[in-house]
Amino acid sequence: MRAIRFMPRRSRLPGTAVGAVILAAGTGVGVQAATSARAAPAQPPACAVGTTVQTAAGPVCGITVNGVNEWLGIPYAAPPVGPLRWQPPQPHAPWTTALRATAYGSECTQPVSLTAPVPTAGSESCLFVNVWAPAGADGSSALPVLVHIHGGGFIVGSGASDNTLLARTGHEVIVSMNYRLGIFGFLADTALGPHSGDYGLQDQQAALRWVQQNVTAFGGDPNNVTIFGESAGGSSVCDQIASPTAAGLFERGISTSGEYGGLLGIPGPAFALESQDCKAALPSQAQADSIGASFAAAVRCGPGTANVAACLQKVPTAEVTTAAGFGYQYAGHGTIAPTINGSTLTMTLRQALKTGKVNRVPVIAGTDRDENLIALPTTPSQYQAAVVAQYGKFAPQVLARYPLSRFYSPFVAFRTVAADSDTVCPALITDRDLARWMPVYGYEIDEGDAPPAVFEPANEPNGSYHVAAWFLNPVSPALDANLQVLQNEEVADVTTFARTGNPSAENTPDWPQFKPPGEVMSLAPGGDSQVMSIAQVEQDHDCGFWDKIAPGPDHGT
Repeated sequence: MRAIRFMPRRSRLPGTAVGAVILAAGTGVGVQAATSARAAPAQPPACAVGTTVQTAAGPVCGITVNGVNEWLGIPYAAPPVGPLRWQPPQPHAPWTTALRATAYGSECTQPVSLTAPVPTAGSESCLFVNVWAPAGADGSSALPVLVHIHGGGFIVGSGASDNTLLARTGHEVIVSMNYRLGIFGFLADTALGPHSGDYGLQDQQAALRWVQQNVTAFGGDPNNVTIFGESAGGSSVCDQIASPTAAGLFERGISTSGEYGGLLGIPGPAFALESQDCKAALPSQAQADSIGASFAAAVRCGPGTANVAACLQKVPTAEVTTAAGFGYQYAGHGTIAPTINGSTLTMTLRQALKTGKVNRVPVIAGTDRDENLIALPTTPSQYQAAVVAQYGKFAPQVLARYPLSRFYSPFVAFRTVAADSDTVCPALITDRDLARWMPVYGYEIDEGDAPPAVFEPANEPNGSYHVAAWFLNPVSPALDANLQVLQNEEVADVTTFARTGNPSAENTPDWPQFKPPGEVMSLAPGGDSQVMSIAQVEQDHDCGFWDKIAPGPDHGT
């Protein structure tokens, strides 16, 4: 087994929220960097000349920034409010005057932090897309399209990230979206219909249908669409690969750090995330409906209510979020993450891959070497307690295989346990299952000195943490020379994959297809990325041990 695996030390960058992972809304949940995203002004700026585009709903005009045309805050569905709350997304009413799409629309309702479900930010009226296109792109360009699904644990986040780098460097059209979050995106209840829940995933699909209908006018090719996301966005990519209602909406997928929950489905004390990742067992429709009934009762819409759905749709936002808390697994009420609702999701990805009932598209999927969102122990007693809480009857074996005497600190010890059990080894299983049906390109990010993570304990080695060093956005302050090489490589690989279905880009190492007992890509700074054998990754992370403990696919994993 590996003990302490430090990459060579380099100077850290100044600041605390730099890189591919930031503290989203103060939560500590990894999402794609928004450090350079521009805040929406009080009055949207005027449109730039020559940016008017006709969409199916009406004309829109945008702005031009650094040689990239941008259209921000375009509604792709009707506001999901009133009778549309907890209902599938519906078409937006058409308009005739050019919509000034020059500032981001409101983010979806979400907690300001994960320390309490209220106060909240954002609005229920939040279903917007944003588009970036290279200057000169038009209806005849047929450029590859990258559609970003943001992360944030299905609780926080938005599509307001700066995608100018991808659009300009890759010469591709980029689309990002907002989708309903938390209880507003995932509550199930029989009163809401026979396949209630998963509205957030349905919003993602509605945005993809908007792309199919409209991206040609912005210069994109609707027949060459790649979805990509990190953290919950990576998990969403897994869900869309498994979803029968997503068939035909995309040609490729990139799942970044979509494995982050506990191996045994046990909630962790570090971050309040309902079971949701690519390996998770999700609630069945019956279970979700039962959980939803407790929410209805908590907001005084329970038994005896004449019209439960109408009652639920009238509950004030603050009361909804207070009753929901952080979901049924954390003493709250209602489901706040994906469920098996019988239509959007009929089974988990792992279950669907048993029979091949999936959307068969080329996939990039991987994780970081030292990911841990489960617990943050800093003392020996906290380490032992965290292992016991997460691994139950297996705890003695875990403690024997990962003794504190082998590690720099209790934090590094648990960071290693969590990465091995929760992320890296499960990611290899997911890749192996995917590879039975479609081309897969696996990776591990091996950057041990990424900019400090603001959601990790101070004065502890962060290692290659959750979504560390995934640099697809402009970063400020500027990256050092080592990390700049890694950013150039990642942008080239992602945009090449979107164009060709193979991430082996010019001036980067050849990226082999995942074909056990083959190889994966080790992404590292300083031009040190290299191919490593799957067997080596399994040995480094003690996967033989963890794979014996992991639940089987019938359990959802």
